[in-house]
Amino acid sequence: MNYGGGGLIESSGERWVLSNVVRRKCEAVAAPVVFDVGANVGDYALMARREIPSASVYAFEPSPRVHEQLALSVETAGETARVRTFCLGLSDAAKTVELYSYTVEGQEVSLISSIDKRLPTQAVAVEVSASERVSVETLDGFCAREGVSRIDFLKLDVEGHELAVLRGATRMLAAGAISIIQFEFGPANIYSRTFFYDFWSLLSDTYELFRVVPNGVVPVHFYGEHLEIFLTTNYLAVRRR
Repeated sequence: MNYGGGGLIESSGERWVLSNVVRRKCEAVAAPVVFDVGANVGDYALMARREIPSASVYAFEPSPRVHEQLALSVETAGETARVRTFCLGLSDAAKTVELYSYTVEGQEVSLISSIDKRLPTQAVAVEVSASERVSVETLDGFCAREGVSRIDFLKLDVEGHELAVLRGATRMLAAGAISIIQFEFGPANIYSRTFFYDFWSLLSDTYELFRVVPNGVVPVHFYGEHLEIFLTTNYLAVRRR
């Protein structure tokens, strides 16, 4: 079921989702809109552009240092016209928050930077190495300001803060303006104190939920406590028509 296999784009099934679900859904849309929230240095955003050539991608990375690398990656790829980068995070309110960086076994790892501070519970040594103040706002507020009326694909990889992002998108969700959502669920949700039940409660009335596996998706037909497995896994929510 791919529990724990959601960390790498190429092997997690995320590319499969882009190629076989998102691209097909976007074929009927004149100018698809993709939001990559938690873009890091841009690998996923650029993959989305390759898989969905007609898409406009909004890539969000709150750390100024990492955002510089993201912007450079986009520029080097010649994609500045179709990939817009924002040194900004998304959350449930507009505010300034602390963003924590970590070392894993003594090595700096930017992929796990988080707003919700990790605690020393891992079998491997994960330690806070630095922190910085960053700006976040709501998805609803951003879309209103930027004139974004719909999002065809919303990808969330924000280390346990995914539910807060969705809670900041209540207007867009209620309007049926977000077609497909991919969110990560795993160890970071321990520190943000969020459960799969929270996602199920928020989304299952209007979206079909699936677990992403390496070469496909598996439907999640009902909620059960067996789903509360805190190993990195990606889930897909496809809005019912």
